Order: sequence, then C-alpha cells, then structure tokens
Amino acid sequence: MANEKRNRQGSAKKDKEISFGHQVENQDRLSVIISVQQDEKTIRSLLRQVEKLIPKEIILIIHGSQDRTIDRVLNSSGPAHVCYIYPFPLGQDLWRAIGAKEATGDVWLFLSGDTIIQAEELVPFISACYRGVDVAMRKAAGSTARTGTVTLAKTYLNSLLAQDQLGVSSMSELPMAITEKAAASIGADLLFMPSLVLVLAIQKGLRIETVQMSQEAILGKKQLSVQESRAKEMTCLGDHLEAVVYWTEQDKKENGGV
Repeated sequence: MANEKRNRQGSAKKDKEISFGHQVENQDRLSVIISVQQDEKTIRSLLRQVEKLIPKEIILIIHGSQDRTIDRVLNSSGPAHVCYIYPFPLGQDLWRAIGAKEATGDVWLFLSGDTIIQAEELVPFISACYRGVDVAMRKAAGSTARTGTVTLAKTYLNSLLAQDQLGVSSMSELPMAITEKAAASIGADLLFMPSLVLVLAIQKGLRIETVQMSQEAILGKKQLSVQESRAKEMTCLGDHLEAVVYWTEQDKKENGGV
C-alpha cells in the first residue's frame, strides 16, 4: 500500500517535470505576465523559477514600487525581460489587461511577484491550455467551512453559473492561464475583472478546468498587512458582485424580464 502511494506520488511529480519538448513549445507559445509591486524580497527568486520554463517572453508590470524592486529586476542575471514601469499602484487586477495587450504568445500565464512558486508546479496550468483548455484556474485549497464574505461570494457566483464543481475557485486567484484565442473572444481588455471574465467564458461555452497545487509548491509568499488584506478582500468582493449583477441582468433579458 505504501509502495502504491509512493508510485502515485512519483507519477504525479513526473507529470509536472519540465521536459525538453515542453520547453521548446514554451519558447514559441508561452507568455508569462507578472504583477510586481513592493516585491524586492521575492521577485528574483520567482524569476529564477519562471526562467526554468523557457518561455517566449516574461512581461513584468511594475507598479507603485518604492523599495528596491525595480533594481532587483533590472539587475537580474537571467534572460532579458520586458518591463513596463508605472510610478503609481494599478490596483489589484488592471495589470492583467495591460500585460495581455503586450503579450505575443498564444498561452498567457499570470503570476504575482509576491509569491514564489516552483516552476514544475506551473507546468499543469500551461499544459492544460496546450491540450485544449481555454482557462486553467487554480483549484481552491481548503474547505468551504471558512464562510467569510469573499468565500461566500465565490461560492455563490459559481453556483449561479451552474459550475458547482469549481467550489470556491476563482479567476481572481493566481496562478491562472488563458489562451490568447479565448481572451480575444471575451475581450482581453476585460481581464482586469476576473470574475466577469469567468461569466463571459461560461456564456461562450469555453472549456474551464481547475489545477491542483499543493501548499508545498509555494516557496515563499509576502505577508500582507491587515490594511492590504482588507483592501484585497474588498476588491475581490466588488469584482464578484459585479459579475453576479451582470449575469442576473443577462438572464432577465434572455427570459423576457424587465
């Protein structure tokens, strides 16, 4: 029994390895888009992991950084990165739309500069899109027992969309991958509203899958202050409520409601 469990674990690990063939495909197809803010302690380590993927391009949206983040990026010894620097914070998700506008790959992987994730754990998001998935979301960890307002909003939206299998998973959580074709059909400029993008993806019948990622895959994550956490929660809540309103209004129109 123990050997069987080890074999399963070994097989899962092998599935996540970055093969040479995968790296070659990444060179032609993969754009990695990263939000970078006050991330001087994590960004270089994250870049080292991303570089193992051998992507076509790494697009960094640096915004509102007042520490040494920019120096860390510009002095990185890895391959050249494309940097877009804004002296002011762009908010929680606007950077997604900006990065998407500049991306030239046909699969886009979105990451946050404050979280270091093993390269091998990013492979399933990319592979899913290579094999026909339109949107690969991170499968939410934990149970729905945590009944915070944001958790309830995520659960309610997924239920409203008849996507109960998503549980509390949300496109607002990173990592997240989407194909260029899917983003174009939705409107890449709308990517700054992740929950609305999920609604539009469902409406268009796009293929959505969740990807399991263990906590052990996260090598480091910057701790947010109480104020930062609260701001993030409120933005996420507003995003989900806007998506609910949009879906409800569309449903009324389709069913002849007022």
